[in-house]
Amino acid sequence: MKFPNKLKKSQKEILESLLDYSFDKSLVIDDQVLKTICKVSGDTGYEVSLVIDRKGHILDVSCGDKTSASHEIEVCDGIGYSGLRVIHTHPNTKSTLSQMDLSFLKNHKLDFIVAVSVINGEPYDASVGYLRGENFALTSCHDARYINKYGILEKVPEYEKEFVEYQKSLNEDNGQKAILVKVSLNSKDNIQRDLDELESLGNTAGIETVDRVSQFRQKPDSTYFIGKGKIDLIKEMIQLYGVNLVIFDNELSGSKISNISNVLGVKVIDRSMLILDIFASRARTNEGKLQVELAQLKYSLPRLGSYLESSGKFGGGVGMRGPGETKLELNRRVVEQNIQKKTEELKKLKAMRALNRKNRLSNTKPTVSIVGYTNSGKSTLLNLLAKSDVYVKNELFATLDTTTRNVWLQDKKEILMTDTVGFINNLPHEFIEAFASTLEECVYSDLILHVVDISDEEYLDHIRVTNEVLSKLGCTSPVIMVFNKCDNLPVIDTRNQHVDKSIKYKDDIIKDIASNYDDSQVVFISAKSNQGIDKLKEILLKNLFK
Repeated sequence: MKFPNKLKKSQKEILESLLDYSFDKSLVIDDQVLKTICKVSGDTGYEVSLVIDRKGHILDVSCGDKTSASHEIEVCDGIGYSGLRVIHTHPNTKSTLSQMDLSFLKNHKLDFIVAVSVINGEPYDASVGYLRGENFALTSCHDARYINKYGILEKVPEYEKEFVEYQKSLNEDNGQKAILVKVSLNSKDNIQRDLDELESLGNTAGIETVDRVSQFRQKPDSTYFIGKGKIDLIKEMIQLYGVNLVIFDNELSGSKISNISNVLGVKVIDRSMLILDIFASRARTNEGKLQVELAQLKYSLPRLGSYLESSGKFGGGVGMRGPGETKLELNRRVVEQNIQKKTEELKKLKAMRALNRKNRLSNTKPTVSIVGYTNSGKSTLLNLLAKSDVYVKNELFATLDTTTRNVWLQDKKEILMTDTVGFINNLPHEFIEAFASTLEECVYSDLILHVVDISDEEYLDHIRVTNEVLSKLGCTSPVIMVFNKCDNLPVIDTRNQHVDKSIKYKDDIIKDIASNYDDSQVVFISAKSNQGIDKLKEILLKNLFK
């Protein structure tokens, strides 16, 4: 049990009385226990947290702020859930599960975790998180007083089964643990944002991030890129956490990769190597595989020495894979020959794509390309408009190969719509070169839908990145800004008299963005819930069938 010193004796005694208390195992939590922890939480402003097993037995009680209300729970060694759940309060704020909550859920393989919003000392609403395969399953209870009537326990067997299957399917690569490293050479860099995105890329590749290291420097270290002191710190972390991979957000030369790898004793890759590795695992069509392989060959050519050294010491895995589970070629002569060969093959495919495009254009149907930052919802939008089944998943670069579908807008008004690969900050230039023939679809389109995840805090930067890529491609087609995922924006709860003025709410966000565009150039939608789709179709009709 952990309690803050400021806690009154009577409040401490109330919480201590909960330890070892048992209730009916068919309940998520006993109603009276829920009222008790909400009362203490409301009176003190502290979070109150309980650990409960499947028998309804309360094993631990803690109280404190969001960082101190924690529990000492042994990590579960099995592949299934731990059989424990954590229920905690969020006093005078939303019940939304924080990243810290979800990390605790994942690290301790909990059956589930519950956050209960407390308003005026009473339970208000609740958020529930489960581990489901490699992802989180999140649900909500609109009235936390009736939390036992939402079927929360009933979902545990099904989700645990999926989690066990996922654990069994983990291969050697997915068992990689990494430290992320960022060296900032510009005081305007947003280091936290860049490392967040790097971690997302790692998650997509099946890599677990265990820690981060960053440093600001006027110029890179001549030997290690990052300072020697930080190298020593990373070395300690490797020993402490059992890390077998270090990923730099910066692009590294072959000599730097070798130097760092030799001193740390683990494989070292950079952001571009990670992105290209993800591309290799995502490519499905022959053209997609060719484009990925050419990009990898061009990137690896000046780094072959370090690749050979890494392969000899640490084997394959992330950063060493080609398309279709092949291994990267490491012979310089063969690499040079393959670059020439793949370039010629892509030229033929480019000519074929140009012919197909010409046939489509002669078909008189207007053409529209969907572009945007990775994971902004482009494929979901295409599926909705075309009633198709393009692969969709909440991860970076879920779509790599272009897909064109027929979209019906109204009687005798049809268009051809193409989904393209998502962009990302600091995209390797080898990618732009290799994927030129695919990305040219944007250049020849009658109209471009620039899809933006409006709920992402970095959406303005994502717009900038996408516009830069379109500019490099020489794209001059008219652009419609499609701000997606509006359903994820915060809305004012009319049931709650307390409005957090520090939060910018949905209506204000949309109003501010809309003021920067003409009505015919912008639309706000949710491709997931069908919001704003009719308005989008109206804009398409207005722009394409004048």
